[in-house]
Amino acid sequence: MGEAVQHDVALDPVALDELGNSAARVLLDTIDSLRELQIGEIVDLPQIIVVGDQSSGKSSVLEAISGVRFPTKGDVCTRFATELVIRAAPKTKVEVRINAAKSDYSQEFYRTAFNKDTLPEIIKEATAKMGLRPGSLRGFSRDVLRVEITGPDIPSLTLVDLPGFFHSETEDQTKEDRKTVKMLAERYMKQPKSIILAVVSANHNLANQVVVEEARRHDPSRDRTLGVITKPDLAGQGSQDEKKYLQLVRAQESVHKLKLGWHVLRNRSEGNEHMSAVDRDTEEEAFFRTSAWSNISPDSRGITNLRKKLSRMLLAHIQKTLPGLIEDIETNLSARQQAIERLGKPREEPEDLRVYLLDIAEKFQRLARDGIEGRYNHEFFGGLYGDHETRKLRALLRRLNCAFYATLITRGIDRKIEWDDESLPHRHDTPDWLWNEDDAPEYLGSFLDLFEKFPKPTLISESNLCAELEKLAAANQGNEFPGLPNGNLCFQFFKMQVRPWSGIADFYLDQVIGFAKSFVEELFTHIIGADEQTADRVLASHVDLFFNAKRVVLKTKLQEVLRPYANAYGPPLDFEFHTTLQTTTTRRETARIANLLEKMFPAAFIDKGGKGITRERLAWALHGIKRGLASEFGIEKVIDMTMTHFQISLETFAQNVVNLAVENCLISDLHTILTPSMVVRMTEKRLRELASESEDIRTKRQSIQHEIKILRSGLNKCQQSRPPQRTGGLHLTSATGSLREYPTRTLKLGVISELVPLTNATQCDLVRL
Repeated sequence: MGEAVQHDVALDPVALDELGNSAARVLLDTIDSLRELQIGEIVDLPQIIVVGDQSSGKSSVLEAISGVRFPTKGDVCTRFATELVIRAAPKTKVEVRINAAKSDYSQEFYRTAFNKDTLPEIIKEATAKMGLRPGSLRGFSRDVLRVEITGPDIPSLTLVDLPGFFHSETEDQTKEDRKTVKMLAERYMKQPKSIILAVVSANHNLANQVVVEEARRHDPSRDRTLGVITKPDLAGQGSQDEKKYLQLVRAQESVHKLKLGWHVLRNRSEGNEHMSAVDRDTEEEAFFRTSAWSNISPDSRGITNLRKKLSRMLLAHIQKTLPGLIEDIETNLSARQQAIERLGKPREEPEDLRVYLLDIAEKFQRLARDGIEGRYNHEFFGGLYGDHETRKLRALLRRLNCAFYATLITRGIDRKIEWDDESLPHRHDTPDWLWNEDDAPEYLGSFLDLFEKFPKPTLISESNLCAELEKLAAANQGNEFPGLPNGNLCFQFFKMQVRPWSGIADFYLDQVIGFAKSFVEELFTHIIGADEQTADRVLASHVDLFFNAKRVVLKTKLQEVLRPYANAYGPPLDFEFHTTLQTTTTRRETARIANLLEKMFPAAFIDKGGKGITRERLAWALHGIKRGLASEFGIEKVIDMTMTHFQISLETFAQNVVNLAVENCLISDLHTILTPSMVVRMTEKRLRELASESEDIRTKRQSIQHEIKILRSGLNKCQQSRPPQRTGGLHLTSATGSLREYPTRTLKLGVISELVPLTNATQCDLVRL
């Protein structure tokens, strides 16, 4: 391995020291310690952005503030945004990169050192990398140069230099360039975390400088904009411009008054770019002692006072965000404490492992029963409007059962009979939507879709079926009397009609197993929490084995339930069959009689007195009906008997599959997958196989505990730094009605008892303001 690269940073200690103060440093150090938990963006650290018109002296202002030299000659430095990010950290490091505007791509520079004179060289290199060469079609870039410097004993601060606004287009500055400059400024100015330094030049008319209106647009309340007046030496002694700017800095001008006020700087004059910072500050102080600007408040002039003012502004910004920061820290702290609880206590000894598994088994049994019995009060089930429908097992099974039964009715028959008499109704005990699936309830839609794979039955007319069955009856006659149905033919026809039952029921069982297993897996995952190793072991050694065994049991039970119907030797109960058959036959014959009478004697149904029917005609009609119902092989009876048997058996079959197979062999046993009694009987070896901690869990627990420690420390520091919140006082209304006020902090129970006799306590009213 190569040696670690040593980074060297040398910044102006005087400038940085003036930018910081002890109160802000404590808060910034706290926030920096939180950043390692990836919650550093809980509060946006303040950034100072410098905006102004071209040639207003923006870069000189930045250089004066930070002690870092910005290019001030030519226009190279104003062609893109430059972020100078200074962060307090134990290790010194320099990172330079270009962040592309149109993607997440960033291009890094190799830098190991940074001092106050390094930035112009970096900006020159970045200008070339962005393609902003002389003669290039690109005048400005939306990419951002980010220079990040970390090290001990420096304040946390972000300074942003932006291209200057310009009014008119030139050969080098197009209309598109003006849009780019405005967009870049807007990106930073609209951020609430940005402190806007609106730089105006005293040698130009204030009304003609774009920055004033731009600052008003993005900070309409004017509470985060600080005006900076530059080049006061060029305003012209006694000129209107000088008078105007003197009014500004004295807060005597109402239109452009700012809550943070205005400040005046006298930076290096052109040609003196390499003047030292000390000489620059000396020249500035001399100017303010002798000019008209000497009459303004010292707090509103000079770079030293500006740094101190910015320091106070930064502290105020941080304190303003403290309530939100504290709330977010508390939220993160609570989340990590819950994560620790989900990992469980450290466990090395067998008893620790046993207690850990006992807790899992007890919670599993309780919640499994809740899911089976439809009690969804625990957070695991997601509440009334939660999106964890797959966890509400009983509700899911009931809808699946309904879809299973509906599928048996609509698709569980080999051939569907189209009755010659269309007036024959459907079964009265089935909902209408079963015969028009588009009208099915919405809550059943996804469950019915599961069974779409099964084809709809083949249609056959009653007359064609009768003709087919007559041929079969003739070929399979037994000892029955002529005109009576062949019982064996009924059973064989029934056996053909129920052929789809096996596939539908088998598929239904697969769905039940899938839903139940998913429920159990989610439940164990929820209970065990972040300990993925234990969760995987329990799922593999208990859950998978349980469901593999139950799958065999269920399929065996299905064959047992299906056998009487598949082999056609299981007739229904006599009374039920006789009653249902009689109802079916009566309904069929009644409908035929009514239809035939209506066809032969229409007047009888129109004439309410029945004058159209005579004894001879009625006798002839009944004779015709009787002759029409006669069949050599009793085929109508065969069809009625078979379909009666089918209807009775279908409901019984569905109930047996649901109750004897699913509920009895699977659902009722779910809670036995892992029980406390199993855990009690486990050997030490088995306990370690299931519940021993992995190295990842130990590491994760240590990491979370470390994060909790940092969060608690940060929370404590933030709460200490929060301005005191007064709650007012307590007012006592005595029996006489007089009102007295006492400081809240000294009003304790003993004091109250002294002020108000206990015998009069019922006459006193304590009101907290």
